Amino acid sequence: MTTEESRIVPGNVHTRAEIRRAFGGSGQGGICSAVEERSVNLYSDPAVGEVNGYYDGWLAEEDDLGPIFEYTGAGKSGDQTFSGNAGAGNRAILRHAEQGRTLRVFTQVGLVPNSGTKTHEYLGEFTLDAREPYVWRRVHGEDKKERNVIVFRLRPDGEVQHSPHNIIPPAEETTRELVPFEIVTAASLQSNPATTGALPSPQKQRNKARSLRQAAENAATSGSLVVSEEFNKKMSIRSSTAARIAVHRKAELTRTYLAHLKSIGRKTGAFQIKVKGLTSTLRTDLYDATGHVLYEVRGSQSREEVRMALGKILDYSRYVQTEEHQGPPKRVVLLPAKPDLDMFELCESHEVAIVYMSENGSFIGESVPEE
Repeated sequence: MTTEESRIVPGNVHTRAEIRRAFGGSGQGGICSAVEERSVNLYSDPAVGEVNGYYDGWLAEEDDLGPIFEYTGAGKSGDQTFSGNAGAGNRAILRHAEQGRTLRVFTQVGLVPNSGTKTHEYLGEFTLDAREPYVWRRVHGEDKKERNVIVFRLRPDGEVQHSPHNIIPPAEETTRELVPFEIVTAASLQSNPATTGALPSPQKQRNKARSLRQAAENAATSGSLVVSEEFNKKMSIRSSTAARIAVHRKAELTRTYLAHLKSIGRKTGAFQIKVKGLTSTLRTDLYDATGHVLYEVRGSQSREEVRMALGKILDYSRYVQTEEHQGPPKRVVLLPAKPDLDMFELCESHEVAIVYMSENGSFIGESVPEE
């Protein structure tokens, strides 16, 4: 570690020139790759983001894995991309793990006195969320035109600066917007433009696993789980592989069903939902705008996945309505194979239908639309 780098710790404020001496990267732009320093430096400027229709920052709502920092990809006009020169920065974030680079986040906080030079607060090191590395979001750009942007979901990897002024503002009112449907795939499933390497687990997750291994004392009476290092390693690989297979199956299932809907002339989309008081943005799975049907798509027909799908579709369907369809939508869980019979009973008790793919590739269920 260089002397300059040792002085840059989370919470410190520096100019870009000082940051470049420590971590490399270019003197401009929001996503700056530094090959020799094995770093991808992400600069967030709230003033620029707000003008272009988005906010970067911490979500106030944490999930079971902890906090999430949302960072919007490169591209100020038109749809953002992972392709070509325009998508180079976005690919750098997506491939940081397979290329052995560290994601470092800086947010603009002020100016050097009597100067136009910007200063940036260092938030720390991050890694992409292994479960959902990024989402597509519809925003209104500086030119007032709608466009799709890539929102990366970053997990802290070690000590980070988590200040209130970096939290995304909560929604002032509940809003819903029907937007074009995008199939989102996990980064680890794509060879191009996404990474082929496994996405790493944040430090907090690794610490959780470590704490389980250290829980041997009084396990019989305390109920602590005692597991071996080898067991943890196998389960980690197994869980990661299972998650990637499920996401891949979800993407393929969605593509196939979407093709069916389009072949019979159905208009499709998805709902982007902001709930009053929350900082996170909800996004539904596939929506059939012609039939007013909301689908929750899963990559597995397991009991756990069906129950999770049921909870999500009951939650999201409360907000799904259009000028043409004011009432609640028909709710359908779309699965890659037939689930256990009692899962049909569970969903039916909540007025949710099930559609699944048969072995020959056809879709089975009373809710499958026909011409």
